[in-house]
Amino acid sequence: MQILILLNFAAALQGIFLTWLIAHGKPRDTRSLVLGLLTFVLSVSLLGGIYGMTGYYKIFPHFINVLDPLFLLYGPLLYIYIFVLTKNRLPKFYLLHALPFVVYIISFIPLYLKSGEEKIQFAEYIFLNSRVPMEALLMQMGRVVYISVYVIISLVLVKTHQKRIKDNFSDIEKISLSQAKRILYFFLGVMIIAMVSFALGYKLSYSFSVSNNIIGFFVGIIIYALAYSTWKTQNIQPSEIADTTSVSHENYSSDAKIKGRSVFVLSDEQLDNFRIRLENAIGEEKVFIENELSLAELSKKINVQPYQLSELISRLYGESFFDFINRYRIEEIKSRLDDPASDSYSLLGIAMDCGFNSKSSFNTAFKKFTGQTPSEYRKQKLVGATR
Repeated sequence: MQILILLNFAAALQGIFLTWLIAHGKPRDTRSLVLGLLTFVLSVSLLGGIYGMTGYYKIFPHFINVLDPLFLLYGPLLYIYIFVLTKNRLPKFYLLHALPFVVYIISFIPLYLKSGEEKIQFAEYIFLNSRVPMEALLMQMGRVVYISVYVIISLVLVKTHQKRIKDNFSDIEKISLSQAKRILYFFLGVMIIAMVSFALGYKLSYSFSVSNNIIGFFVGIIIYALAYSTWKTQNIQPSEIADTTSVSHENYSSDAKIKGRSVFVLSDEQLDNFRIRLENAIGEEKVFIENELSLAELSKKINVQPYQLSELISRLYGESFFDFINRYRIEEIKSRLDDPASDSYSLLGIAMDCGFNSKSSFNTAFKKFTGQTPSEYRKQKLVGATR
């Protein structure tokens, strides 16, 4: 247990240091502010479990339960941070998310006004007693569920964001929140561990303070992962992403069709006309080899609105803008690999020349559309050529 306490203490100190780095780093925007606050809350809250297990609550009893309410800020701050990452703004009425935190503090004002001896008795009865009261168990479980709901909502936000950027960009590596998504899943896993730990503590008779330190160890991992993987995540301005799911009334044609939740605004004549423009841009101009090509940029090139191009690709090709462009990039790469003159060029060099910005995005796309890695494909071609 001493090792666990030392690990949690180290994580708390490192988290506070990371908070300082974020606060003094650039840019100092809303995202950095929320991330810094989240990292600080996660870090400082670890000290509560350490405070109980080390026995310092007897020396400084008036700090009992002071840090405990911070757990109720985990979920709201995590959600607000993900919201800022995906929307580039704070959610409406975001301060209301702190209401349970405030109510929790107010409900414990009678405890805060008690004497040191009474506070020690409270701590030993609730948090350090191996015979945990049922009401205390329900309170802890309720907090875990509360945080988990926010994590799940955050995951929905990330999933929606991933779809939007795939509908608008041909290269999403710098703006993808895949790592943030993995951290959210890990956070959800920690909440499951917390519920199991509290339940076992109730059945096997060990204190909540032990459970809090076990959970604190995983929270420490989250602190490092969160700060490392998302501190420098590139933001997408809302103006850069076309909202193709909402179309003003004036854009509806007489032939508009409604299918499920999708609103079709292009007539068959428009669809055919725009298809010809798109295929000319793809086949003759090979616009897909532009590394930073976006839906908005391609829309300008073929003189249509972004929502029209999005509908065109969705209806005729049944895929996102991201997949549509990368499919053509892969076809171009395959065509070049079929040419013996390309044997002297590296796979990455060919990929970069065809619009990809990184080896990882190239490998992922190639495997998706061919079922093989680029190396396997080239090797197969070379073997076939020697026969």
